[in-house]
Amino acid sequence: MAKEASRTSRNHTYERGLVDTLLDHNVPKYKGQNGWTPEGWKTMADKFNQKFPLARFTKQQIQEKEKELKGNYEAVRDARKQSGVGWNESLCMIIAEPDIWENKLVKDFPKVKKFRSKPFTLFNSLCSLYEGSVATGDLNFVSVQQVAQHVDLTTDPVSPTVSSANHHESLNPFSYTSLDGHMSSTDLHGPEASRREDAEPTTSALKEEPPERRKQSQVAVVLEEYLDFRKKQSMKFIEEIKEPKPDEKFSIAACVSTLEEMEGLTDWEKGKALRLFKC
Repeated sequence: MAKEASRTSRNHTYERGLVDTLLDHNVPKYKGQNGWTPEGWKTMADKFNQKFPLARFTKQQIQEKEKELKGNYEAVRDARKQSGVGWNESLCMIIAEPDIWENKLVKDFPKVKKFRSKPFTLFNSLCSLYEGSVATGDLNFVSVQQVAQHVDLTTDPVSPTVSSANHHESLNPFSYTSLDGHMSSTDLHGPEASRREDAEPTTSALKEEPPERRKQSQVAVVLEEYLDFRKKQSMKFIEEIKEPKPDEKFSIAACVSTLEEMEGLTDWEKGKALRLFKC
């Protein structure tokens, strides 16, 4: 039993190493429209044996193993598309009722029988290798964990209760979405999208000036008030200069000026009056 487990572990390690090598050489330099070139196979065999010296795989053995892995991948991929069949992303295992396994999957896809009780952990890597990406259009299955997370995102938090029927339907492991965890366009326009729209700022909020512009307006107001104050102060100062003070109304200069302007006085009388200012 221990020897069998050790061999299984070693085989899985070799398979993982081979898939990594195939991915590293999945470029036009080593691969054409009809598959890897002879140079590509030779290079991959050398790289693989450098990584696993005890394996000593020939180029032919590498090719046969790649063919086997591709067949397993295509069988699981097509089996996942069948009605009533799901996929557990965390365990990398097909989910189906026993009668579907016996009457549908095993008969139509014999290679998936080996994955009924064990995971196919290389599926996503092989999907990237042969399909170009994991989330292809045909592979629209999710795990139970993803569905539960999806329910949390789309359920309105203000709703006090959820019907039992809807709850069980949401937790159905055969629900559909993309493998990369993205929700469909319907989900993106659901309650969450509505809440995002409600959270958008109102028209009045959009019209509010930004802080920098408000600050500039306040500075302009202060400067305007200051200039107005200085203008008033200047005008007041000029008026004070023009208007004589009470003690200046009776100064000598003011009296002489008034005397000069008086009519009916002779020069002698004016001269006699000026003597009074000399006292």
